[in-house]
Amino acid sequence: MNGGYERIFNGAEGVDGIMANDAIKEASGTFEALEKLLDGRVENYEIFFSGESGIGVEVRGGSVDALKVRKSAGVGLRIISKGRPGFGFSSVLSSDALKDMVDKTIKASSVASEDNYLAFPGAAPASVSESLQVFDDSFGEAAEEEKIGRAMKIEESAKAFDNRVKSVRKASYQESVISTRIVNSSGMDIRHSATFFSGSVTAVAGDDNESQMGWDMDTSHKRSSIDPDRIGKGAARNAVRMLGAKKIGSMKCPAIIENTVACELLEALASSFLGDNVEKGKSMLIGKAGKKIASAALNIWDNGVLPGGWAASLFDGEGYPRKKTPLVIEGVFDGYLYDTYWAARAGAKSTGNASRGSFKGVPGIGISNLYIEKGGKTFTDLLKEVGEGLFITEVMGAHTINTISGDFSLGAAGFRVEGGEAAYPVRGMAISGNLLRLFERVGSCGEDIRFIGSIGAPSLFVHEIEASGS
Repeated sequence: MNGGYERIFNGAEGVDGIMANDAIKEASGTFEALEKLLDGRVENYEIFFSGESGIGVEVRGGSVDALKVRKSAGVGLRIISKGRPGFGFSSVLSSDALKDMVDKTIKASSVASEDNYLAFPGAAPASVSESLQVFDDSFGEAAEEEKIGRAMKIEESAKAFDNRVKSVRKASYQESVISTRIVNSSGMDIRHSATFFSGSVTAVAGDDNESQMGWDMDTSHKRSSIDPDRIGKGAARNAVRMLGAKKIGSMKCPAIIENTVACELLEALASSFLGDNVEKGKSMLIGKAGKKIASAALNIWDNGVLPGGWAASLFDGEGYPRKKTPLVIEGVFDGYLYDTYWAARAGAKSTGNASRGSFKGVPGIGISNLYIEKGGKTFTDLLKEVGEGLFITEVMGAHTINTISGDFSLGAAGFRVEGGEAAYPVRGMAISGNLLRLFERVGSCGEDIRFIGSIGAPSLFVHEIEASGS
């Protein structure tokens, strides 16, 4: 125990030693050793190394509840031998461990099925050359006390916002640095490093035997962009604004979907853009390329090179250049996302969307920075468009949206809109329908785009939504 809280280490003891990007330099001998072990034994190979260092702080009641320090590094090996795949990984980088990994990977490959679509991308220039703004050079310079202080400030700001804020749950602050290097037999040798900072908190407000919860968070690649005061006040504001919520009757009406809720709805659609889900029959967008699937007010992009984007990088998880890919333009579906394998199976080209969680797994298709393009309407403009209707600020159970049919029925909360103004908070209702039909009813997009991690959206004005009340 240390200062009344448990200090938990995952991996090496602390982050004050080698940072993740320095670990790549340390691991240069690993690449050389593996290339020697593979020479003459396999036709094609890919070596993927990643290193991570980070710290997470949680506070409660003005004291540190948990402090978790993590540091990890390891290597993943993919091979193609006589058209057969093999994969292995190791977090131990000794000579014996690397030899054992290579031997087992080759052995596993010998009994695998042949697959003519297997290939590793060759070296290629990135699609952009400017800085992606994903690395903070000050990482590692801040003292542990400062990081704890940031979590404390989040909690303090939430409590101080309003005397109706009765408690604060899970005020937390995290920061980490992740670096990767990919080397393959086709001549590729690329590196990427990024820093990640985030804070979040849940506040509970109470009044007249009633309590409401509010949550807020922020993420950035730059420490200076994380404002603990804004996060704390945001959560408290979200809790307090729902006090006195009323129940309403069932209604069909125009509505505003707040940007954070729009992010949840877009996340439910995300898997339908992935080429492997199309091939497997698990997408609601099968056969819809070139067809109108949403309102002309909607433009949706996957932008792997978005400056400052949470998932921004010059290359994807297998080293293919990332780019900005149009998915829906003025309501028309433009096409799917691919890595090299599923692109080959579909007779298409990779969009630079290979995703890799860690050295312990092989790449698959994933989104990068997926977002609905912002419009030019202010929130006041959107309220006037609604006139009489609803402002949806929260949905419950977004994970239950059927990602193949798009059907949904979700608990919801928000505000009754009367005379073009948010009149009073409402709870205890459910909204139902179909995701694509909901996007077809979007009349306009707000200018208030917000990202929750790698998914972003502005607030949306919807011509009609079906709400079931009491």
